Amino acid sequence: MPEFNDLMIDIETAGLPPNGALMAIGAVFFDLQNCSVGPTFSRTIHVGSSVQHGGVIDPGTFLFWLRQSDEARKSVAYNGQPVDQVLAEFSAWILSTCRHEDVRPWGNSNSFDLSILGGAYARLGLKAPWHFSKERDFRTVRNLHSHIEYDPSAKGEGAHNALTDAVFQVQHLFKIKQSRTKAVHA
Repeated sequence: MPEFNDLMIDIETAGLPPNGALMAIGAVFFDLQNCSVGPTFSRTIHVGSSVQHGGVIDPGTFLFWLRQSDEARKSVAYNGQPVDQVLAEFSAWILSTCRHEDVRPWGNSNSFDLSILGGAYARLGLKAPWHFSKERDFRTVRNLHSHIEYDPSAKGEGAHNALTDAVFQVQHLFKIKQSRTKAVHA
């Protein structure tokens, strides 16, 4: 049975690091050794709640969202829950799969996704459910293997849905691993 300690996290925000207002969290546990996907998490956050707790809306990011598809905008505009509730649920969800001390969170990049998410935890006086030394950077790994096609347009209308993006990034890591395995055995 796979052990799930690696966790790809993607967020949607109305701002930039370190204090961008959170709008959604999507995450998926995965086992890179076996190229298998585990439990997933997806929640929409009420952007007003994020702002009430110190999140900031950036004008450029606001304009970015206006240029996105109807589906992408709707995915963050409705059914949002309070940010403190979502962060508590996210921490509990991680703990239901592995200890916070063992989780290896991945971000695209960790200076964006993990920085903003960690900042939200800090503003609420909560401890992030991982240790900073375990953070991983998907973008760096992807760029080190630029010969493997990475085409975000393949997500279609699912682009800028936090869970869709997280799963897509994990699938790309699996492609990288499989190409390295083929190269070793060639």
